[in-house]
Parts: sequence; structure tokens; C-alpha cells
Amino acid sequence: MGQVETEVRVLFKQIVITRKWVADHGGIFLERLPSMKPSHYVSDPEIVDSRGKHYLIKTPAMVTKDLSEYAKEQGLYWFHITSLKLTNPDNAPDDFEIKAMERFEHDGLDELISTVTIDKSKYLRYIFPLYIEKSCLPCHAKQGYKVGDMRGAISITVPIDKTLSEIAANKKGMIIANVLTVLTLVIAMFIMMNKLVLSPTRKLKSSMKDFSGGKNPPSDILRTGDELEDLSHTFSEMAKTLAEYHDGLNDKISAATKDIEDTNSKLREANVRLQEVNVRKSDFIAGASHELRTPLTSIKGAIDHISARLSSAISGKNERTSLEDLHVFFEVIKKNSERLIRMVNDMLDLERIETGSAELKLSDSDLSAIAAETVTYLQIEAERKHILITSSLGGFLAICADEDRIRPIFYSR
Repeated sequence: MGQVETEVRVLFKQIVITRKWVADHGGIFLERLPSMKPSHYVSDPEIVDSRGKHYLIKTPAMVTKDLSEYAKEQGLYWFHITSLKLTNPDNAPDDFEIKAMERFEHDGLDELISTVTIDKSKYLRYIFPLYIEKSCLPCHAKQGYKVGDMRGAISITVPIDKTLSEIAANKKGMIIANVLTVLTLVIAMFIMMNKLVLSPTRKLKSSMKDFSGGKNPPSDILRTGDELEDLSHTFSEMAKTLAEYHDGLNDKISAATKDIEDTNSKLREANVRLQEVNVRKSDFIAGASHELRTPLTSIKGAIDHISARLSSAISGKNERTSLEDLHVFFEVIKKNSERLIRMVNDMLDLERIETGSAELKLSDSDLSAIAAETVTYLQIEAERKHILITSSLGGFLAICADEDRIRPIFYSR
């Protein structure tokens, strides 16, 4: 459309130059043809040369009108010279031209461009004011005009149906290109998420589940170069340490039962101590399994939610997936991964198995943030049952507590 407007302005300048050339030469005389008639609006419209040939004068307005008719017959465009003080009624302005000339006089506009519909076709209309110059006075001085007065205006009408159809085709192409770009990005994001996050997390979860079921400690370490690799390495060390301790404990029990030469009191005392250690070990493993289950469940729920959102986006359903929604659940995965690492590091302290003691790591915490994180975790499962969970806590609620110990209270059922 900008190109069309530029072409219209160039066309207008050509018309103005033609009019100025005609005006500077006092009009032009054309040999009178049978179809031509002298104008009633100028004095001495016709002359005869020494050979008897008749010539009709053409003023700038007449030349403009003739050129417009030629252009309109070609189907290119047409232009119209008009005024609020008419000399020729055939040049009467239409509504668009009247309003434009009134604005030229009162608002000081230099030009006016508008898109209109004529006979169900679209046209671009451009109108520019004409001002009296010295060469115009011979014809218009009797109307009371002075140099610098606005005489009228020239309007140019250009059909733009073809231009609009090209614009519509360009828009369609852009929409298709944008849709393909978005789909490509979503697919690439899904593939990267599956390779970098979902697949390693599922593998780590499977290793933890196998170990909790009594299988051998995992030997494979995830090579992801991020927190998941740290978590995998820590879990592998914890599993090997627990397995070695369990084997050593069984050896101690076997050795103690074989030492039948000891006195009955020492044997009973040793057996009681070993049984207590065994009970603590069982309690420790049970507690560790329970402690590990909560963050693992949070990680699984967040991963399932992200996978469902991405699958919906790829399948083209109406559900919208934004980076902000995904960021919330990535934060859940990150925080619970960090929590797992801290828990596993604590579990490596076998002294707790021997003494049965637990050390609390107290710090200033925000109860609102813990509650909000809990709501996010529970909402993942609640959405499947069409349940909305909200938290009414607001602001910063300071407490002194061990965050890793207080979270299971929120998650307990």
C-alpha cells in the first residue's frame, strides 16, 4: 500500500507539471476535429490561421480532463479537477472532494488519502489542493482569486483490488510460515526435553525403584552434565554404601552366632545390640524410602504435566502452553532434585544408623513459599480430577524450621 501511495504521488506531480507547462504557455491550441467543440467558459475559444484551419484552445483544466478520460478508458486510473467555486458544472466535486477541500481550507492539510468502495471494488483516492499562481490569473482573476489562494483540488482514483489480493496472499503465506515455525520450535523443544530431562529422569527413577525393591545397587551414572548427573552420582554412592553396610552387618551377625564359646551373657548382649542395629537399619531404609518418595513423586508429576502440555501443543489442540507455565514446573523439578541430593548426602552419614539420632538443620524459612510449592505439586494430580487447589497465605511468613523435614507434613495424606 505504501508503494501504491508513492506511485499516486508521483502521478500527481506529473499532472501538476503538465498543468503548469500548459498554464505557463497561456494554454495550447489543438487543430479542431469534427468531434471537438469550443468551450463556452473561455473567451476566444477558437482561432483560424492564414490557411483557414480552425484551432481550439485548451486550458490546464481541459487538458487535465482529457488526459483523465484517456487514462480511464485504459482501465489504469482517473483524476478529477474540481473546485468549491465552479466555472464548469461538469467539474462538480463529490462528497469526498468537498470534505477534503474544506479540511484543506480550515485544517491546513497538504494532502488526503483514503480507501473507498465503488461498485463493490476497492479504490485508493488521493486529493491535493491547487493554489493560484500568476499564470492562472488571466482565466481566474475575474472570480476574485489572488496569487496563493486555493483554487480547488485534483483527486486521483486508482483501483487497488489486485493490490489487496496480493496483500491477502502475503498474509496467508506469513501465517503459514509462522505456524510452521512455531510447530518446528515446539517439536524441537519436545525432543530436547525428552533427551535432556524426561529420559534421564525416568532412568534415574527406574534405578531407585529397583534398588528399593531389593535389587543390586545401580552402576550406571547419567552423563547429562547437570543436576541430574549429580543426583545420579550421589544416589549410586548411597546405594553402594548401604549395600556394603548391609553385607557387613550380616557378616557380623553370622560371626556373632558362631561364637558359641562366649558366655551366655555376652552372647545375649551382642545379639541384642546387633538386633537393635538391624532394627535401626530397617527403620532407616524404610524412612529413606519414604523420604525419597515425596520429591520423586513431585518430579514425576511435573514431568508428566510438561509432557502432556507439549503433546497437546504438538497435536494442535486448543490448550495453550506458555514458557511461564513450563518454567513453574521446571522449578519444581529443580527444587526437588536439589532436595534429593541433600537428603541422599544426609543418608550417607551411617552414624545415624548406629545412634538412631537425626540432626535438624534449622534456618529461617518462608512458610508461604513452602505452601505455594505444595499447592503447585498437588495441583498436578488434582487437575486430572478437575479439582482446583488454592492457598490463601499471603506475604512472607517467617518460621525457623528444617525445610526438608517440614515439607513431608504438607505432603502427608
